[in-house]
Amino acid sequence: MTLGIWRFSDRLPPVSEDCRVTLGEGDTPLIRLRGLDIWVKVDYVNPTGSFKDRGVAYLTSKLLEEGVKRVVIDSSGNAAVSTAAYCSRAGIGHLAVMPQYAHREKKAEVLWHGSRIVEAPDRDSARVYARRIAEELGIRYIGFALEPDAVPGFETVVYEIEEELHPDAIFIPTGSATNLVAIGRAYLKLEKQGEIEGLPQLHCVQSAACAPIAGEFVDYKPIDSTLAEGVIVPHTERKGEAIRLVEETDGTGWVVDDDEIYRALELLAVNGVYASPTGAVAVAGALKAGLRGRRVVCIVTGSGLKANLMPRGFETRIVRVGDEEELERLIEEHRL
Repeated sequence: MTLGIWRFSDRLPPVSEDCRVTLGEGDTPLIRLRGLDIWVKVDYVNPTGSFKDRGVAYLTSKLLEEGVKRVVIDSSGNAAVSTAAYCSRAGIGHLAVMPQYAHREKKAEVLWHGSRIVEAPDRDSARVYARRIAEELGIRYIGFALEPDAVPGFETVVYEIEEELHPDAIFIPTGSATNLVAIGRAYLKLEKQGEIEGLPQLHCVQSAACAPIAGEFVDYKPIDSTLAEGVIVPHTERKGEAIRLVEETDGTGWVVDDDEIYRALELLAVNGVYASPTGAVAVAGALKAGLRGRRVVCIVTGSGLKANLMPRGFETRIVRVGDEEELERLIEEHRL
């Protein structure tokens, strides 16, 4: 029995079976948040801890089929980690250009898979450097903002969601917009084929630190932050298509600040979902939108294990105990 994204191979552009690379991606949980009409697609329950594995499984399979020997990617973290893992599995050389502020945990994971890292001053510089490296060294550039084979694997999240419910709206954390574009394309295909009645609204959610797409729909006050570093993508060639898909589905853009992201993280955590700040961006947007009485799905893209972020006020929730006598006193005082 075929599991994961490859069970939808009849919906994807063809790849020869002997070139299909998999680490067990796909088939992630869809969970309803307690007391709310919000379902979260916990798409970080993938081999490398992020939604990127869907797209990378397909992309790496195509690279293998084409005989590509080495690739370079620009990424703030998750795409670098995912492509490093899958390229390692496929025996393809891998180089990641990452901004200096990218989480150390993600850089460590990239290095563990045998890749090399070039550190750039910021996210946009990483894009420029990676393309120059590809051109100068003659290796394949696979940046998600441009690479066509990065899209199809992400479409499978739609087919999984539709197996459980047909949402009224989907909130998508947006950086390069590859996931938003893939989700939009998949829904347009389903509607054209008569498999669904009506398109869900697609809502683009970005951080106020960088909102080139969502900012086309709403005025906002820019902030200086790298909290949700995964969506800090100043430039993407997918911007035009992303905007068209949001408009075509009667969706809109939402810009969230750090406090709104923290509240989303807290809500997810009390529902047992441990997300990264980037992973919580969609939920922050849904809470801001306040769509009552409608079935809302939020894509949770990254695991909190990659962010190493402590909750606010954590110091008051840690009690250090020196010995059993002190422990007994704490118990008697009902301080635990």
